Amino acid sequence: MGPYVSVLARLPSCFRLAQRYRAVVVPMVLITLATSRPARGDVFHLANGGTVEGQLLGIEAGNYRIRTVVGIVAVSSGAVQSVEVATTPFDEYDRRLKDAADTPEAQTALAAWCEEQGLKSERRKHLLRALELDGDFGPARRALGYVRVGELWVDGRRVIDRRGEVDTAKDEEAQQRKLARAIQLQWQRRIRALKSGLLENTIPRQVEDGRARLLEIRDPLAIHPLTEVLTTGDAACRLLLVQALSAFSEDQATMNLGILALLDPEVEVRLAAIAELVRRHDPRIAREYRAALQHGNDVLLRRAALALGQLEDRDAVPDLIDALTAERDKWVEVPLRRYIGGWPLVFDGMTVVEISSGVRALHRPEIVGWPDRYLVWDNELEDRWAYRRVTVYRTEVLHALRQITGQDFGFDREAWSRWLGER
Repeated sequence: MGPYVSVLARLPSCFRLAQRYRAVVVPMVLITLATSRPARGDVFHLANGGTVEGQLLGIEAGNYRIRTVVGIVAVSSGAVQSVEVATTPFDEYDRRLKDAADTPEAQTALAAWCEEQGLKSERRKHLLRALELDGDFGPARRALGYVRVGELWVDGRRVIDRRGEVDTAKDEEAQQRKLARAIQLQWQRRIRALKSGLLENTIPRQVEDGRARLLEIRDPLAIHPLTEVLTTGDAACRLLLVQALSAFSEDQATMNLGILALLDPEVEVRLAAIAELVRRHDPRIAREYRAALQHGNDVLLRRAALALGQLEDRDAVPDLIDALTAERDKWVEVPLRRYIGGWPLVFDGMTVVEISSGVRALHRPEIVGWPDRYLVWDNELEDRWAYRRVTVYRTEVLHALRQITGQDFGFDREAWSRWLGER
């Protein structure tokens, strides 16, 4: 994600969100639209701003049955505001299918195009056709996950239990997951187009237009695509992501803000995410940051401490005291060159040399052979690194303690512990 992961499938709320699209009212105008022309590319605009793109196969039990890149999904006609005739990947697929030769090479190339478009079932169909034509065709075998062992092709994929992905009419949860993925895919394409076409434009007016369009998005199913696309951009894109996520109250937005506040490389982005987390006042965030204080990574610990100070989490005080300093075995530089270079600063007086009667020369003292050939008589003397036990003083932790408690005992852990015990 990028560097940040937003997993909709782990959030039970996505199933409740998908249920919004399961109304039973069927507007007559849309029924007429669906039944009066053959199936082709359509974009179904939903009430919450999302879209589903695919081929309309028909209407069943008050639901549009739409062929999408993730399979056939059912969308309640009551959730559809309008239907727009548009070109979809299936139109291009049908054209390429007619032109594709029935050879292993052509079928594998068509499968590669299907993979780019997200047409998974079509991709597999053409790879299998390539193997029907030539069972030893390497590109198709490798694309299907096979590895060559001697003279044999062996399935190198791990066995994955896919029972949760089974698509049956009775499995409502699987249908809702599929619908959510279809909507998310459309958001991903739209957001990626806005990023490349407007946000990365050199014309300021275009950039502002892109920002405005992104900040208008209110569909919770767009949270994951927003995070996935914008985290691959520059600092300005990621600041825009923080602003966009701030408009959503869902747990997924809070989770991604919490991760941004820890992992983003730019301090400006981290501080913006923390400011929004302060406004949300979600105790789960502080709990996760307290857990980060126990982590061995000093950078992660310091960032968590900074966030806890902004959140003014009093429960974090004992953990912050423990993290105030630490003993570490580290490589430290022992710079001989820097030491020797200090001598001329001490002996910096001018030397007067009498050349002849009335002729003098002035020069400053220099070290023999400095700086290129100093101490050439002892090759063992050189700049070195040494592995030593050092004390790490974490200023971010101290700053957090000051913010939360209003006290300041510096890096004296015993003084902090006494103060805490007295209270």
